[in-house]
Amino acid sequence: LTKSVYDAEASLQKRSKKKGAKEALTGEFDPNGPKTLDIFVACKFPQWQEDVISVLKECFNVSTATFNDKAIQEALGQKGLLKNKKAMPFAQVTKKRVALLGPTAFDRALIFEEIDILNALVPYLKNNRGYSKVTIVDLGNAGELTGALATAAESAVPGEPSLLVAKA
Repeated sequence: LTKSVYDAEASLQKRSKKKGAKEALTGEFDPNGPKTLDIFVACKFPQWQEDVISVLKECFNVSTATFNDKAIQEALGQKGLLKNKKAMPFAQVTKKRVALLGPTAFDRALIFEEIDILNALVPYLKNNRGYSKVTIVDLGNAGELTGALATAAESAVPGEPSLLVAKA
């Protein structure tokens, strides 16, 4: 998480420097200045990922540890998942994980309480990374998010929270 926070700051700083000279003077992100961090935590995986996992499980032969690729393609097509540009890359990564770890790779449940871990990191982020405010947003209870918050929250999945760094 700390590397992700650092990378988000660096990306924001780079983007703010690319803006016009007038904007850069007033809106440039200063990593040493006051800043806030929102951490978005998902309690469940997106439905399309669950659907892909379900198809892969159905098309996996445990005895030979192989997938029926033709059946996967057909099943994903029938469920309309081939229209989602993220579905096939996700299926490929999952197949590789199953080849490496076996059928246990289908079980993606976390073995820890993600929000508890993140809450334990808040003092570090405030003291060592200089955040004036760190907010952990549980997407299961967050209600409707709009604008930059909604965009940042989109990529959160259990075990991989998303971040929004901003000037305070």
